[in-house]
Amino acid sequence: MVNKVILIGNLTRDSETVAGSRGAVTRMRLATSTHWRDPDGNRVETTEFHSLVAFQRLGEICAQYCYKGRRIYVEGRLRTREYDGSDGLRRTTTEVVVDTMRLLDRREDGGAEGDAVNATALSDAAPPQDDHAAAHAPDESGLALSGAPGR
Repeated sequence: MVNKVILIGNLTRDSETVAGSRGAVTRMRLATSTHWRDPDGNRVETTEFHSLVAFQRLGEICAQYCYKGRRIYVEGRLRTREYDGSDGLRRTTTEVVVDTMRLLDRREDGGAEGDAVNATALSDAAPPQDDHAAAHAPDESGLALSGAPGR
């Protein structure tokens, strides 16, 4: 079976990080848009909003570089979980657990498109906790950021 998500979009707010029992947990929101023409020739656009979560070293890196308006590429897997809301009601949410993240827009200091932090820093990341996920190594250019998947 396959549970794989690939998204390219813009972050809708700055990343939020909390310290978890096994390292950083960073939450982000990503907007992706689809465009088409209706039968009358008018341009139509819809936007989907996605909840993202990154763990451990990748979570720390996302906290540092992922802020509102930034365009990113992510690979990960869908996870649905339940939790108790502040009003006491049981809630369900579906989120993307990020395995790989790539920054796509230009850096503010004039760097080239696709620049990212050095992915070799992720070599200390803990090994994956489940059989279905593996930590991804950076591509030949060293631009992809990968980390061990979360719980």
